[in-house]
Amino acid sequence: MRTSTLLATCLTASLFGCADSVPESEDPEDSVFVDDSKADDFFSLSAQEYLLEGKSTVVLDASFATKTEAERAAEAKRLVGLKQIAVAWFVTQYLVDKEEKDPNAKFGGFGGLAKGGAFEDLAIKERADKLTFDFTFRQIAAGGKNLMQRLPIRTSGGRAVFDLEIGRPTNDEMAQLETNHEWYRSAPWDGWNPAVVEAAQKESLTFSIAKERPSGDAFFDIGRLVEDGKLDMDVYFGWDYHSDFHLKHSKQMFTWLKDQGFTAPAASWDKLTHVSAPFTRSVTANGKSIKLEVRMYFGKPGTVTDPDTDAGGKILEDHARESLEKRDVIIYSGHSGPFYGFALANWKKTEEGDLDDADIRLANMPRDRYQVVLAEGCDTYQIGTAFKENPNKAGKNVDVITTMSFSDASSPLAVQHFISTLLARDTQARLRPVPVSTLLTRLDDATFFNPMYGMHGIDDNPQLVPFANVGGFGKACSANADCGGPGNLCVSSGGAKKCTAACTGADACGTGFTCKSVASSSTNTIYGRACAKL
Repeated sequence: MRTSTLLATCLTASLFGCADSVPESEDPEDSVFVDDSKADDFFSLSAQEYLLEGKSTVVLDASFATKTEAERAAEAKRLVGLKQIAVAWFVTQYLVDKEEKDPNAKFGGFGGLAKGGAFEDLAIKERADKLTFDFTFRQIAAGGKNLMQRLPIRTSGGRAVFDLEIGRPTNDEMAQLETNHEWYRSAPWDGWNPAVVEAAQKESLTFSIAKERPSGDAFFDIGRLVEDGKLDMDVYFGWDYHSDFHLKHSKQMFTWLKDQGFTAPAASWDKLTHVSAPFTRSVTANGKSIKLEVRMYFGKPGTVTDPDTDAGGKILEDHARESLEKRDVIIYSGHSGPFYGFALANWKKTEEGDLDDADIRLANMPRDRYQVVLAEGCDTYQIGTAFKENPNKAGKNVDVITTMSFSDASSPLAVQHFISTLLARDTQARLRPVPVSTLLTRLDDATFFNPMYGMHGIDDNPQLVPFANVGGFGKACSANADCGGPGNLCVSSGGAKKCTAACTGADACGTGFTCKSVASSSTNTIYGRACAKL
């Protein structure tokens, strides 16, 4: 699912633009600290996570009536895990935005998704019949900040709750989780609409809902990305049935990368193949020359990567697995959706060339290497959990940018925004890291849809700008350049200008300092935050 309406949107800032353009990360020279009471108290990342809690049951097959208590308990725990997947599927079917052509277009549609796989089960209790087990579940869902206002909520026991009819697949059905043949891809579970399903195939559950604690802003850990002297990115354009956008967008990216100063590995897009060398460019980061490499993959008809063929799909999928194993940054742009993953080939003609959530959990990703993933497509929120649950990552060393509603398929603009913001630079073409919120804001604002971009894994990211010269804090200065590299600032406080650095959180600056809003004194505009002496 990916919206294809054409947008007349232009890229107004680029990674290596003309010499007279203003870099997006340029810091004012007239910065002043702003008292908290004078700063705007509204900071928006477009989405919010919510905690859902409810009660449900699983029923063991009759053959377990004569088995031991331990055997019954083990089977109950297995079924509870399967039931959690089912609950996540049906909650997502209810919350997710629909298109008019969808069979359940009139069912729900609140701009949200459940986080498949991220759940807890509590208080599993066996009934007297020794076959029925009750349990309390907790799951995370996400949607717009107004999701609770949009849902048909009532109050029960002092808690906000809503009722939902979910499907009742059999135990054998719930165990069918083979990739591409999962039970929820068949009727009546796919395109779930309880209004047209007989009573025996559905049950009503009551869900409580409350806002989850939000994470704070941070920076991408650029220092780790470039510590080996190279930053490599692999870009994938998934197969598109609307208007061959995988071909059109890859052509546009070929031109765009050349315009940004990259050296192309081929004379033209037509000569580009899946084994071509990367686009290359150098940039300075923390006083060192860093080599940038960008590879691009897409299904090209009539070649070995023909997306209509099993062989072509397998080549694309193998490349994607290699990217997850070896690259710093992995970018996907194309069709996606709940429990869906990355569609690299024509799923109407081949089962090869897809990378589902289950495949991502099993991918051979590096354990101690920090990576960044952009999942640009409709409703990719659940993929963040898949990456974090990969056993080699174990919730660390990976940041994943996802969406919670429709994304725009009309241009590669989101990919370009991502690359240019991740690699933002100052007037001297040095990497100048900017907060993650800067990227999310750009992505959200690039379309009239409401994709609700967000990032998973941000809690362990640096809240002090990478490459900051902490030792110079408090030194007298007259310009930003007096204080160190990009991200170090010269800010007026109490009538004197002192060196500091950009930050995003209260604990980023160390003992004796706090993270405080800064503004340009000439425009009275708050543009960020910096470490201020207490």
